[in-house]
Amino acid sequence: MERRYGDDALVLYHNAESPEVRETHSQRLSEIAEKGLLYPVTVVDGVAIYDGAVSYPAIMRAVHDRLLERESAAAELS
Repeated sequence: MERRYGDDALVLYHNAESPEVRETHSQRLSEIAEKGLLYPVTVVDGVAIYDGAVSYPAIMRAVHDRLLERESAAAELS
């Protein structure tokens, strides 16, 4: 990810089994439970986009699409 997007994208991993993560991200974990999502859950900019499996190509596409959306929004403001 870093080779392709540099500082424009950041990947974080949070283990939902960790007490610290459960405390820090309790609202997000509650939302995941309410929606009935299956772990692992991939979240991009606060939105759960995939659940039940991890797909590197799918994550790369989602990040790419999100960065394009940001560029378009920034261009509209200029």
